[in-house]
Amino acid sequence: MKAIYVGDAKDVIKRIRTNHRNGNIEASALRKHIAKEKGYPIKTTPRSSGSLRVRLDIPDPHAGEQDITAYMKEGVWMFIFCNSYEEAHDFQWYVIEMLAPQLNADRKSWNMQYLTRYKSLFAELSNANSLSCDQLKDVTKSEPGVYVFYH
Repeated sequence: MKAIYVGDAKDVIKRIRTNHRNGNIEASALRKHIAKEKGYPIKTTPRSSGSLRVRLDIPDPHAGEQDITAYMKEGVWMFIFCNSYEEAHDFQWYVIEMLAPQLNADRKSWNMQYLTRYKSLFAELSNANSLSCDQLKDVTKSEPGVYVFYH
């Protein structure tokens, strides 16, 4: 399996279950990246609020979202909880640097002051159990952290 995407969240399990596994491309950068990789055209239309609505530009967008959901269900997740969201947000850039996941185009710097801590967290993340989407329903604890999607 190959690292496809790394992300951070204030509530890791909720983020995976709600936005990535069953969400849509507007709520999930991961789903949007997968849609692009699968060749789906994407359209953005402005809302009166000034935000942009992001949708698959195909006759049946729901069918495309179902295809992306099926792809997500074939993959596995690894995650680690962090002491705070701030730590998770910075740590994700270390993980992205270490794994070079396929769909993370952005590379940002991370705080070198925490190198020892991040090496320890990365080792723990690397040894975490790989869980399918269905297995994630059994995880009751959720806190800020970093997750990796493998396919």
